[in-house]
Amino acid sequence: MKILHLLDSPDRGGAEVIALDLCRNGKKNGLDITLVVTSKGSLFEEFRSSGADFIFIERKMPIDFRLIYKLQKIVKKKGIKVIHGHQAVDGLHAYLTKVFTNVKTILSFHGYTHSIKNDITLKFLIPRMDANIAVSNSFLKRLKGEIKFDTSKNFHVIYNGIDTKKFFKADRNFRKELNLSDSDILLGMVGNFNDNIRDQITVCRALPSIFNKYPKAHFVFVGRRVDESPQYYDECFTYCQENRILDKTHFLGLRTNINDILNSLDLFIYSSNHDTFGIAVIEAMIVGVPVVVNDLPPLLEVSNNGEFAEIYQTKNVFDLVRKVDKLLVNRDYMKKLGNTGKEWALSRFRIENHIQNLKTLYAKIGAEDK
Repeated sequence: MKILHLLDSPDRGGAEVIALDLCRNGKKNGLDITLVVTSKGSLFEEFRSSGADFIFIERKMPIDFRLIYKLQKIVKKKGIKVIHGHQAVDGLHAYLTKVFTNVKTILSFHGYTHSIKNDITLKFLIPRMDANIAVSNSFLKRLKGEIKFDTSKNFHVIYNGIDTKKFFKADRNFRKELNLSDSDILLGMVGNFNDNIRDQITVCRALPSIFNKYPKAHFVFVGRRVDESPQYYDECFTYCQENRILDKTHFLGLRTNINDILNSLDLFIYSSNHDTFGIAVIEAMIVGVPVVVNDLPPLLEVSNNGEFAEIYQTKNVFDLVRKVDKLLVNRDYMKKLGNTGKEWALSRFRIENHIQNLKTLYAKIGAEDK
């Protein structure tokens, strides 16, 4: 199948990492992917070398008719069957390309950021796409209920997929960076400090109690301080500073060695205010790290209603401390949770599963090669 994926921003984020894994694994799984990127970002070079047919066309205007013209030429020259977008601006340019060609269009909903412009664009696009994708049943329900999009006709749920090859590594080299031994306890969370999406401050408030009971414990926050909303990072850092736990709490910023970090953890803790899928949680599970997550519907969904994770009540610091303690005092149970979580994640959330589900949807909307 000849598919064009359109990506406005190749920066490091959940949607972009999934798109990158898709480009790296598409060809060997039966997808002939052309990737059109319309701006530059931290993952630009990785996308260029991903194995997809990479094309850079800079978008210079909110609606760029030069870009639309070039997309039309690519569609006709390469025999593209589907344009698959990952953001509202992608979907808009895909639709306007469709007006002048017979290409099919799909828009994936990886998350949702409220703005009047975004809402108007998405409400316009949803009925005009050949298919829309939500990354979980919980998020689809939120799109319909809380956000009030019409999801009744052409929406499909396709779980994200993780390229498991990135995470099969047995060493714990990252501990050397922190001067930790194997007898030290290393806990961690992955996620940017951004727009009140994640809830790192609840984790920070739990740390004094955890450190008091487990003096050899350390915690790492992996994620950048976002210039547009620095207060979320600053609140966490200040709390740890005022409670004198910065010697045990490590703010690492944006990191590329996620594999090394996850393989070095004893326990992964994830706390979120809003989520659609929880890619970081699945990555930790794939490595075999036991996870503790709060009781948001998408996180319950990807952990099979808590069967493969410890669940704590959202914002409840005491409950979070209790669930962490439950694992740390029973290492056999903790190891079992890590092993069963890994089996579950590998059975459900591989990139190969994701690609097969995409191929089924592409075929359903009539995108097979003739």
